[in-house]
Amino acid sequence: MTYALFEQILSTENGLSRLRMRKTKVEKKLIEELLPICKYVQAKYRECLYISVRWVDGSQQFDAEVVQAGAYVQKGYFPASAHLEATCVMHPNDYLSRELLDTTGGAFGLDGIRRLKSGQIESKPVVRLNREFIQSYSKLVLKQIGKKAGIKYPPETTLIVQCSLNTLYMPEEWEALIASVRNGQPGHQFREIFMYDTVTEYSCSL
Repeated sequence: MTYALFEQILSTENGLSRLRMRKTKVEKKLIEELLPICKYVQAKYRECLYISVRWVDGSQQFDAEVVQAGAYVQKGYFPASAHLEATCVMHPNDYLSRELLDTTGGAFGLDGIRRLKSGQIESKPVVRLNREFIQSYSKLVLKQIGKKAGIKYPPETTLIVQCSLNTLYMPEEWEALIASVRNGQPGHQFREIFMYDTVTEYSCSL
C-alpha cells in the first residue's frame, strides 16, 4: 500500500513536486514515516522472522505496532510484539535545497544555500576540508537521537533514523559516520537504532 501510494502521487501532473516539497500531511507522512518503516521491514524480514506492521497515525509515542513470528521469535532473539518510531535527520538548509531543485532544477551544496531578503534562494559552492562534513552531520544525528531518547516509548521500540545526508558519501565515509554516531550516542531505551541513507541505501543497526 505504501509503494502504491507513492506511485499514485508520483504519477500525478505535479507528483514529483508534491513528493519533494511535502506540503501536505499525506506527502509528509509518506516520506517521513511510511517509507522509513518500509525500509526497516525490508532490511529485517527474512526466513524465520516474519513481520506484520500496523502504522498508527496520531500523537501517540510511536509510529507503528509490530507483530513478529518465526523461529527467531520462538528462540527469544526477537520479541513477538514491538513498536517502531521513525525520525528524519537533515541539514538545516535541506528544505531550501529541495525548493531550489523544484523551481530551478539545480543547487550547490547545502552549506552554501540561503534565502535572500527578496525571497529568492541563493546557492553558492563551498569548499570542504577533509571529512568535516561527516562530523557536522554526525552532530545532527546525535542531537536527534538525544531528543528522542528523552521521550518515554513503549518497551521494545526501534528508532528508525532516515538520513538525508549533507553530500554524497563513499562507503568508507558512511562507515566513518556510523563510527562517530556509535561512539557518541547518548544513553537510550531503544531496542535498536536503525540508520539508513535515502540516496545510496546504506544502512546500519546500532
